[in-house]
Amino acid sequence: MKARRTAHSGHQKPCAPPVPKPIRIEPAFEDREQIRAMFKRYAPYRALASYAPEGVEDETGEEAKRPVLPWFRGDWALSGKPLVEGADVILHNEKFREAARTAFGTSLVFPEFIAVNINAPMPACTTHVDNPSFYGATRVDYPLPYLRVMGFSGLFEAWRVVRATTLSWFYDSDGGNFDYWPDGIDGPMRSERPPFGNLALCLDTDRLYHRISAIGDGNTELPAISAAAEIQPDGEDNWTILDGGKVRATYPSHKIRFSILWKAEVRDEVSRPENLTLDRIMAIFIADLRHRGIAFRVPSDPLADTGWILLLQRIYADSTTQR
Repeated sequence: MKARRTAHSGHQKPCAPPVPKPIRIEPAFEDREQIRAMFKRYAPYRALASYAPEGVEDETGEEAKRPVLPWFRGDWALSGKPLVEGADVILHNEKFREAARTAFGTSLVFPEFIAVNINAPMPACTTHVDNPSFYGATRVDYPLPYLRVMGFSGLFEAWRVVRATTLSWFYDSDGGNFDYWPDGIDGPMRSERPPFGNLALCLDTDRLYHRISAIGDGNTELPAISAAAEIQPDGEDNWTILDGGKVRATYPSHKIRFSILWKAEVRDEVSRPENLTLDRIMAIFIADLRHRGIAFRVPSDPLADTGWILLLQRIYADSTTQR
């Protein structure tokens, strides 16, 4: 990794290091079926929409009109510590660590968390990058839309927490490709396709655009569910979506796409930059907006001011996320 810790003076953007090339890991696990069995063991799983809102609702209520997709998530490790039995095998997978060292050019790899995704048949998701984190500004204290716009602005690269991501999949049915753009969103798309086998892919999903392609044949009707929905096995080789105590949909296990998301912080030095504060973040945004000649009102509560966040989204959000 190249040095990136530079002083910042408002509108002058520090140069970010190039996005590392993805690395395939095969075989990903010594005992793939042991890992696969964990999905049933630690069910149920909550709808992704329950804790990862897409964005800020504007005055038209546009965000509220979007259907909740049958996309569910669970956490198996957080803050470098396993939350469920067996997660340590994934968290400390030496093949994952070695791929991260190679891809990012550093020996400093700190495994942080494991999340699992459970997807029923659904349309392709939006092409996107993952939510970034910054030293002093993480999802613990900052809303996700605010962190996203900080990432898109390019103004906070000196404080970005650089993470390696390794993805692995358990799905052999129709659709469900992992599509990604290793040379940028205007370059050619590449795909990992089922049957996935014992494969994992190490990459930088905080900066490399990617998506899940349509799962199933593309004609399956979405269940009418809320963000409170959960999915769980029914004991008969099916998975059932429950919402409000009622069964909303049932699918055979082979129609459900399972995946594992492993993330590790990577650094090129032991020391970390000084943490950002909200005052410093605001000073950087304000300086850049004034440099651009943008008229705005300084909010009294910038993390809760919808108008302010919408302004930042209009100025900085990358339109390619809607492809």
